[in-house]
Amino acid sequence: MCSSPIVSESPDIADDVPAHSDATWNDSSQTRLPFHISQSDVTVPYGTYHQYYLINDMVLIAVGVVDILPYCLSSVYSMYDPVLSEHFNLGKLTALYEIEWVKHATRLRPDLKYYYLGYYIHSCQKMKYKAEYKPSELNCPVRGKWVNFDVAIWRLNRRSPIRHCCNISTPDVAQENEMDYEYDSSQRKQEDEAVYSFRNVLFDIGYGKLLTIDKLTRQGVELLQPILEKFVAEAGPEVASKSIIKFR
Repeated sequence: MCSSPIVSESPDIADDVPAHSDATWNDSSQTRLPFHISQSDVTVPYGTYHQYYLINDMVLIAVGVVDILPYCLSSVYSMYDPVLSEHFNLGKLTALYEIEWVKHATRLRPDLKYYYLGYYIHSCQKMKYKAEYKPSELNCPVRGKWVNFDVAIWRLNRRSPIRHCCNISTPDVAQENEMDYEYDSSQRKQEDEAVYSFRNVLFDIGYGKLLTIDKLTRQGVELLQPILEKFVAEAGPEVASKSIIKFR
């Protein structure tokens, strides 16, 4: 994380963009993030950088590792305070800041217009968060072409339901239509919400300890999973994800 094979090189900055002071640049951005992005931030040379997130310029709460390339900002890794993140979703905060950085950068660097989140493995629960940022695309592992995310997942689930690795860039005209994509996208969103709620229901086991199901033993999971699934179905994902179940 501290060294990079990328050779530092200054980008070509657009000549037709008028100069801005940091104040006017920030005012015109209309950002809702709790920090500002100055013009000097987005004119740095290509290379690997560590973005530090500080409270009052003193307390470090998160670090983002990024590669700045001619056409994109690539999000390599993020690290953050796990306790604070329970309340402030610091992982999402770093991602939103990086997206905002790209929006600013493209005004001075017209070629830089993409935000890369790296590999996506559909069967890996820890990578599901990448599907939350839209509009987005997946790169076809067979033909190297970019495909709309919803279309790509639709094809993955039907062509390679176990391995999730196949040609996602070529349509099957006889079987596919846009209504199928839209329905599958809506259905998947409901399923993802249910899974999220299921994994975030808290158990009060006494002694001031709150646990989620992933902290239990395999036997505990097998015992409680059917109960939780029924609870989520009855209460709904939004209520279930904010609930605490007390065991006596």
